[in-house]
Amino acid sequence: MTNAPLDRTEAATGYWDSPWPVECGGNRRQKARSGRLDAAEAETHVTLMRNDRWNVMTVRRDKDEWYLGGTMPAFVGPPPYGWVARFDPASLETLAESPQLPCGDHVWCGAILAHADGTVMSVNGSYLHRLDPDDLSVLNERRLPVDRAHNGLLSLSDGTLVTKDLRLEGQGGTTLTFLDPISLEVTETLLLPEGSMGRIAADFHDGTDFIYVPGIEHIWKIDVVKGRPEISDWRCRYRSIDSDSGLAWDSCISDGYLWLMDCGDIEGVRAIHHRLPNG
Repeated sequence: MTNAPLDRTEAATGYWDSPWPVECGGNRRQKARSGRLDAAEAETHVTLMRNDRWNVMTVRRDKDEWYLGGTMPAFVGPPPYGWVARFDPASLETLAESPQLPCGDHVWCGAILAHADGTVMSVNGSYLHRLDPDDLSVLNERRLPVDRAHNGLLSLSDGTLVTKDLRLEGQGGTTLTFLDPISLEVTETLLLPEGSMGRIAADFHDGTDFIYVPGIEHIWKIDVVKGRPEISDWRCRYRSIDSDSGLAWDSCISDGYLWLMDCGDIEGVRAIHHRLPNG
């Protein structure tokens, strides 16, 4: 692996020009940006908002233009749905909200991002939505080819979207799905030899996008050359089947290494994913 640049010093390709357009701040998931809080000299002020929802993540488009995406903790009762809200970063007041977004009745935390074309993308359950950034109305909707909960949504260097379904040990192989960012048409799918619980990370250099997928036993590397994804010869084993070590969550690309936590597949996660629809 090459020594990856820092997300905080390099603009994220495929995204709106923002310091935090996607989960973890960039495809390398380094979770760091330039700036300072000066908290030691500031006055403490806490603003709290409760909405009885599963609030998953926030992303930023323009200055003070923040979006919150999530789902519903609806394990019983009415069917769950996804949603995206634009909110005031000081008061947390909701300024605009999407309609209820279909999720295929799957309950799991999806993802949102601010795309280079200005729209907001949301994956939740087995659906992907393209939303107007102002009123969050639905511009396009796509039911994904795999009817399972999806976690992780990235934009590659050319703006192509990639997501994947979530599977635990013994639940078969995970499928990576690639989509056109305007029409949301599926352009490619790639079935991996293993399932994957954690979210994907990606890097770009020498004209190629590289996607890293935490599998059941291995970290898989996918090379995307001229829009065609292929499983690389490189892979790394981090655990064995029936190991005491848990499944890997998201990985972080930094300093020439891939960093990960192997504490997934806990009892609560397995309780959600032991049946279909998930949850």
